[in-house]
Amino acid sequence: MSSPTKDPQQENEFLQAAAGKERGIVAEFIAFMAENKMWWMTPILLVFGLLGVLLVLAATGAAPFLYTLF
Repeated sequence: MSSPTKDPQQENEFLQAAAGKERGIVAEFIAFMAENKMWWMTPILLVFGLLGVLLVLAATGAAPFLYTLF
């Protein structure tokens, strides 16, 4: 079995990408959505995020102030 030849340009691109600044999970997810054209997910994720914040705040001392909004 012969070993595959290494392309120096591909190896150089790989090393440059590895040496680059590491992105966070949010930036990675936004890049994923942009690359795969999944922008339709944005409103769904925003609603889930707002509901999550509402649930967290409802479990704290801010609950009486939230109940007056509804």
